[in-house]
Amino acid sequence: MTTPITIPGLRLATVLLALYGTVWISLEGNLVQVVVLGTGVTAVSLLHLLQRYLGDRLLSMSVWLMTAAAAGLGFGVGSVLLTIFLMALKTGLHAHGPEFTAAEIAWVWEQLPLWTLVGLLAGSGFGLLAAATALKNV
Repeated sequence: MTTPITIPGLRLATVLLALYGTVWISLEGNLVQVVVLGTGVTAVSLLHLLQRYLGDRLLSMSVWLMTAAAAGLGFGVGSVLLTIFLMALKTGLHAHGPEFTAAEIAWVWEQLPLWTLVGLLAGSGFGLLAAATALKNV
């Protein structure tokens, strides 16, 4: 399977995410907003890495499927860890007391197994769909 040189829409997603991050830093702590930023940064970062290191490469089907599954796994784990990091960062920057409650931080941490599994399954599913589409077009 040949990977594309560039991922369509990645530059736009990066710009929109940077704008969102700029607005997010000035707002008060909100769990939904920080989860959106954490997952967004994780997704865009993974796509940039995949584009940089795998762009325009011919991968065997097994390597493609393992890469897609690993990217999904990385997305699930990375989203949780980056969200917790952003929660701590925002609390430290605003310095007027905690932005997030202990219950909110604990909830995000408790999502690690679920988000890891969902990321792995989603990455595997995407890899299988892309592989089937590539085989159909051959």
